[in-house]
Amino acid sequence: MKATKTLGPRTSRLFSGLHDQGRTVFDIAKAAALMGVSTPEAAGILHAAAKRGLVTPVKRGLYNLVPFELGSATFHLEDRYVLVRESLGNMPYFLSHASALDIHQLATQPNFNVYVTSTRRRKNINLGGAMTHFVWAPPARFFGYQTMKVGNVRLVVSDIERTLIDGVAHPAYCGGLIEVAKAFFMAKPRLDKLQLIKYAQAFQKWAVVRRTGFLMELFNCADKGTLNDIARSLPAGYVRLDPDFTADGARDKKWGLVLNVTREELEQAVSH
Repeated sequence: MKATKTLGPRTSRLFSGLHDQGRTVFDIAKAAALMGVSTPEAAGILHAAAKRGLVTPVKRGLYNLVPFELGSATFHLEDRYVLVRESLGNMPYFLSHASALDIHQLATQPNFNVYVTSTRRRKNINLGGAMTHFVWAPPARFFGYQTMKVGNVRLVVSDIERTLIDGVAHPAYCGGLIEVAKAFFMAKPRLDKLQLIKYAQAFQKWAVVRRTGFLMELFNCADKGTLNDIARSLPAGYVRLDPDFTADGARDKKWGLVLNVTREELEQAVSH
């Protein structure tokens, strides 16, 4: 027999309260407060509501309303970024890496995972079928984010410049160095070049400055004088252009890079 989706008095208060707050994802504590019951009572009510197709469990203690406009549907999950936002509460974080590329429309390949930068260390979790990866940042590197309206929701996400810096720091979290290079190229019209350089230097990793300068020069993202000044400030030594590949390739003396991905490969990637 098909479960009925009618509301009882307490679930009606829950739905009404969440609607008034503009929320569709909530935890047991929120539900208990809106229904005027204890936390154990709320847990029992939500368990029954899930069986009736009124709510969808996202993870232990977190639920998603199933909108009535979906008719007889008994399963519904919000956008994966909304689920992350609602599950993290007051934790300091911003969406980053491949997720930020996606939100800024700088991605050229699909990515179904979610990347979150935070000053707190957390284990990766599965939220509604999307694996959420947490990237730890010390307080000194917790900068360069903004609140963006995406569709009908507001998300905390790294700005374009920070997204590119994260890309050269950890290309693997962005789909690889080729994907990061494409993002540099596509972002040019919207890029704050001085901010990008400032962020690279604030990251306090010479490898990040080297890769950023190289890609900015390759795609003409800044004037030669500015880039030459940055190159002269670099210490001696070499790092890999792509940290996830072996150190095979020509050496770029100006930027102190082992070009294990060639200029030609990068230029060809953005020409398609």
